[in-house]
Amino acid sequence: MMRWLGQLSIRYKLMLLMLVVALVVLVLSGASHALNQRQTLQRTAIDELNALAGMLAYNVAAALTFDDPDAATRTLAALAGRSQLRGAYVYDRDGDLFARYPLQVAPLPPNEYGADGSGHQGIGIEPDHLHVVRDIVVDGEVIGHVHLLDSLTRVRAALNHSLTISALILVVAVSAALLLAHWLQRLVSTPIISLTRAMERVSSARDYGVRVQRSRGDELGSLVDGFNDMLDQIQQRDLALEGYKDDLERQVSARTRELERTVAALAEARDRAEAASRAKSDFLATMSHEIRTPMNAVLGMAELLRKSGLDARQTRFAETIQRSGEALLEIINDILDFSKIEAGRLDLEGYDFDLRALIQGTVQLFAESASIQGLRLETDLAADLPAQVHGDGARLRQILMNLIGNAVKFTAAGEIRVRATTRSRAPGGLTLIVAVSDTGPGIDPAQQEEIFAAFSQADGSITRNYGGTGLGLAICRQLARMMEGDVRVCSTPGQGATFTLEIQLAEACGCPPPETLALEQPPPAAVSVMRGRILLVEDNPVNQEMATLMLEDLGLEVTIADNGEEAIKAFAHDAFDLILMDCHMPVMDGFSATARIRRLERERRAVAPTPIIALTANVQKGIGRRCEQAGMNGYLSKPFSQRQLSASIAPWIGLQPSAPDTSPGVEHHTAATAVLDPEVLDSIRALRRSGRPDPLRKVIGLYLDSAPGLMARLRQGLEARAADEVHLAAHTLKSSSANLGAHGFAALCRALEQQAHGGAIEQARATFATTETQFRTLVSALERLQHDDP
Repeated sequence: MMRWLGQLSIRYKLMLLMLVVALVVLVLSGASHALNQRQTLQRTAIDELNALAGMLAYNVAAALTFDDPDAATRTLAALAGRSQLRGAYVYDRDGDLFARYPLQVAPLPPNEYGADGSGHQGIGIEPDHLHVVRDIVVDGEVIGHVHLLDSLTRVRAALNHSLTISALILVVAVSAALLLAHWLQRLVSTPIISLTRAMERVSSARDYGVRVQRSRGDELGSLVDGFNDMLDQIQQRDLALEGYKDDLERQVSARTRELERTVAALAEARDRAEAASRAKSDFLATMSHEIRTPMNAVLGMAELLRKSGLDARQTRFAETIQRSGEALLEIINDILDFSKIEAGRLDLEGYDFDLRALIQGTVQLFAESASIQGLRLETDLAADLPAQVHGDGARLRQILMNLIGNAVKFTAAGEIRVRATTRSRAPGGLTLIVAVSDTGPGIDPAQQEEIFAAFSQADGSITRNYGGTGLGLAICRQLARMMEGDVRVCSTPGQGATFTLEIQLAEACGCPPPETLALEQPPPAAVSVMRGRILLVEDNPVNQEMATLMLEDLGLEVTIADNGEEAIKAFAHDAFDLILMDCHMPVMDGFSATARIRRLERERRAVAPTPIIALTANVQKGIGRRCEQAGMNGYLSKPFSQRQLSASIAPWIGLQPSAPDTSPGVEHHTAATAVLDPEVLDSIRALRRSGRPDPLRKVIGLYLDSAPGLMARLRQGLEARAADEVHLAAHTLKSSSANLGAHGFAALCRALEQQAHGGAIEQARATFATTETQFRTLVSALERLQHDDP
């Protein structure tokens, strides 16, 4: 209702206002007149009925005195001309009915108009009738009563007639008020409507020369004057603004031309910068591939050369070549990482990994070099360190390797301690804090921030004494900040240094690590003999020769294909246990060849696909995802060593223990080291303390107690096709085996774990057969080692 009123024009609002006021006044007046008329009519009818009752009381007195009801009835019959009369009654002094009219009228019930039945003098108004009671008095004595009942028919007819006249008067009055309101509203609405029309014209046509004619001297006239004055001021201001606008347009036009020239120059500079960035990325990718390809041959051949029966002098030469190649490869990796970080193209990956195993494994990599320098390398992991977390484990390992490697490199004597703790953060995550402390020369406080700058070291002599590019700590800090953390140093010259890494990790969410992470785990120290046929797809002759020698040294049969097309032909006509596929080749690259091979397998409805491991020197972003999308089972970055090659193919190729050396006095040692890493065993022996049990025998005993039960759980899980049970048992067995240095067996467990996670139960069953054979060999070696270890 209010919304409808708000939308009415002021003309109709004024008319409605006046009409409502008039209508309310008229209705109230009419209602007052009707009530007054009703009371008047009722009073007149009662007076008339009362006079009639008095006359009847006088006339029937004689009949009542002489007890003549018939005479009383004849007297009452004189009322026949009164149509609205409902009944006339005569009662004696005892309250008994003496006479009535009409005769057919029912007598009144007892006590109807008297408390004791004798009646009482008075007047009454009921909803549908009037009644009058008059005493019949003779010589001052009441001898009876006359009771008349009269209907309200005549009163109501008169009242209705009066209301009809009042309604007609109301209609005429409202019509007159409407005409008068229509005329009177023009006195107010006409000036306001003129103002509204003027404002609409100003708003639509921007014509500030419009003026409203003043025709009144009241407040509306003042409003018109104010409106005209406002338009005068706006018109003057508009003229001034028009002048400013012309001047501003001239300035904007000049500035626009200047800005267009600047934008064009900036666009050209941007295009040059983008072209330079693309050229830089292409250069890095090309140089990475071109440098890593010959480095693969250099390192591979150096490794094979060391195993070819050289004398001591030649062995030193080969080791120097290999160390130099590895140092060069480390520099290349640092430069590539720094370039990707600088260009903002280094993205972190997210997956679940074993935090405790990663830290322990990284520390173990430096155990031998620390032992050679006479350093104690100790690990202190908090008891509440979670087993599984979600994050980029590879980048975390990279940071830890740099920090621990620096500590080993710069510490001449004393100890290096790696402490790891966690701090919860909400929601569903934690803060990992790793502190690497050493007893080295320390760092001057003035230089502690400089060491995190690219190509910078605390002392120029460090580069000459220890080598390095000065990129390691810069990369570590950038990676840590990408993980919502940082790397800080606290050091006093002469008292060592403590580097603290703090990063944010999430809770494990069931996302498995990429297979490339598994390929980076420490390989077995002594390579087991393998069985199987390998298809090597490689276009570089040097890499073909190096990889062939490595594979044949592992006991594998190798078939070579120069490109992807030849690989497809070889796969179509022969069966292979595994394919090593170079990614970048002429004719057909490795990705296209892999897709064709997977399509052939689907057409043949192969029970299990042939494992394909990519060999690539391209370490740029997205290579792992591209290999996975092509259908490959993992990739191995060039250059790689024979141990890395063995670790990458061990989960897919059957293992056969190496024949033990039968020389007197060494047969048990050879059998043990064929499946166990002696460096890991030595690190466990180094934990021995005076007066305490041998830690190696204790660890072996615990393993021999728990491992058979885990193997039984694996077997039962495979039989029941319970993938979760197989995944959990394989994961537990993998970690405990790796801690003992049984890397080959741990690789098999890792393969079982990944196959169970992917639901490949049939493939896991095939792998378990090899796992059982390797487990029996491992148990035998551990039992002999436990018996023979001094």
